[in-house]
Amino acid sequence: MHGTAAHGSSRPFTTTFEPADFPVTFAGTVGLYHAAPQPSDTAVLFVGAWGLEELCARKFWRLLAADLGRQGISSLRFDYPGTGDALDPEDYAAGLDIWRESILSAAAVLRDLSGAKRLLLVGHSIGAALAWQAAETLGDVAGIALAAPALSGRRWIREFMALSRIADHGAIAHATLPSGPAMGEQHIPDPVLAGIRALDVSKSTKAPAPDMLFLPQEGRATDPALLERLASLGAKVRETPFENYDAFIRDVLLSVPPKAAIGVLAEWAVGLKGSVTAEQRSRPPGATPLVGDGFRETPVRFGQGERLYGALCEPEGPPKGAAVIILSTGYDRMSGRGRIGVRICRDLARAGIPAFRFDFSNIADSPPQPGMPDQILYHPGLEKDVDEAADFLETHGLHPAVLSGRCSGGYTAFRSALHMNGVQAIVAVNPFDFSVGPGADVDALIASVLPFGSYKEKFRNKAYWKQVLRLEVDVLKEARHLLRKVFDKVMIKALPLLTHIPPLSRFLNPSERDFDRLAERGTKISLIYSNGDPVIANLEARLGRRGHLIERYDNAGIVFLDDADHNFSTAHTREYWLDALVKTASQVKV
Repeated sequence: MHGTAAHGSSRPFTTTFEPADFPVTFAGTVGLYHAAPQPSDTAVLFVGAWGLEELCARKFWRLLAADLGRQGISSLRFDYPGTGDALDPEDYAAGLDIWRESILSAAAVLRDLSGAKRLLLVGHSIGAALAWQAAETLGDVAGIALAAPALSGRRWIREFMALSRIADHGAIAHATLPSGPAMGEQHIPDPVLAGIRALDVSKSTKAPAPDMLFLPQEGRATDPALLERLASLGAKVRETPFENYDAFIRDVLLSVPPKAAIGVLAEWAVGLKGSVTAEQRSRPPGATPLVGDGFRETPVRFGQGERLYGALCEPEGPPKGAAVIILSTGYDRMSGRGRIGVRICRDLARAGIPAFRFDFSNIADSPPQPGMPDQILYHPGLEKDVDEAADFLETHGLHPAVLSGRCSGGYTAFRSALHMNGVQAIVAVNPFDFSVGPGADVDALIASVLPFGSYKEKFRNKAYWKQVLRLEVDVLKEARHLLRKVFDKVMIKALPLLTHIPPLSRFLNPSERDFDRLAERGTKISLIYSNGDPVIANLEARLGRRGHLIERYDNAGIVFLDDADHNFSTAHTREYWLDALVKTASQVKV
């Protein structure tokens, strides 16, 4: 094995591994099928959102699918063509019909896999309007649930772009601004966007299903006239608020899974499933590879108990270098913010380099690892996931010699390399840090990279002190944040002196010991930072101003890129990262 077992836990320890859902490919896209152990004749098709809302909802779908499965309801979730892990269509001349057809294809696949005769649709955001139209086309849908529904495409575009301006604060502007919603390099193609602008199901003259559940955002009740009209058309209509929706979709890193909404949706579906049992079907076969221009990509389950979900992207011809494992960032799904993970892996394969990406335990589509806490970022147990990814590649005749990731993914790449003898190189982009102590307060870690000036502004703000007096601020946590900032500032000043006292330097700075260890093993380290990025504060606390102490290591190098944001959301930054990976993977010995 390449790695180590998990350390510490806030969960009762169990050795039972919950398997990831079954990946299936169809119509140029990929879906995940959750098979109920004792299936009824009712199954649920999830029709997702787009962009930030979809990114935040990925874990939500997995948790809801598991809850439904325990109650006898199988389900399928999938990506629209040109989104997530799906292939990109050759052209978008058919506009929104490309997405509509994928929903109909997914419904057919779900019926075939589950043996269910009754179908329920659950649509989220703009997916609610698309689910509504799909139900009208399918004609035999027993019920439809609309979660935080966007029934007007034009309104959804306007609100999404307003939300994006907040979520993408600090992002670098693109050379050519898209005409509609965008997230990083991902945008909705103009023909599809035109179809969304014309979409407005609120004016529909027929009910799409006999049973309809509305879950509007809190404070945004559904138009009573619409509910009355649907009821007059013979539909049973219910409405309940989607509690804490803003906390759910504000940011992937801070997203709070909406447990109340999961309960409401599961109860609604169970109430419609009936008492008929579906014919037992055999487990789905392994997914057929998606074949694109210069690559073939296979979604897989892997690891102990098939507990992890990933995608192996291979070149058309023989490999020209070592395999690269791309580690995801924060709580992003493996396709990445703006599909950066998909783009990197497929471009590597086009260059002859095999690439593998996956969801860490308890992130997006991979279930929790036994013994892991709920807050798993920077937890050493993630190194076990990397280890199992490397084992999977080796069983397929590949040599996983290069680890790469951004921010927390870069951190985990560095930590994993310390325990994995087969790793010969690391390419870390804006790594958050190099060492995090056991039991660390992750919220404090994130806050610790805020500039000192933000604390000065906060302390001068009378509203802040009123919050303190009202006991609305965790004063001890704030103090820990500030003390870490002070300690890091002191370390930056002291490092030039500490280097002359190696034992003391290594005691106060464990990252130095780790760099020494990787240097002894000859592991190549490439660090890539965005100039001015907040995480540079952690770099300087470990390796001095601008990381100049890295010059002591022949195996390591550092680069600072101008016009680059933290997420590497523009083409030129992604291409720099790609070039570094191709060069590294081509040079290492396998």
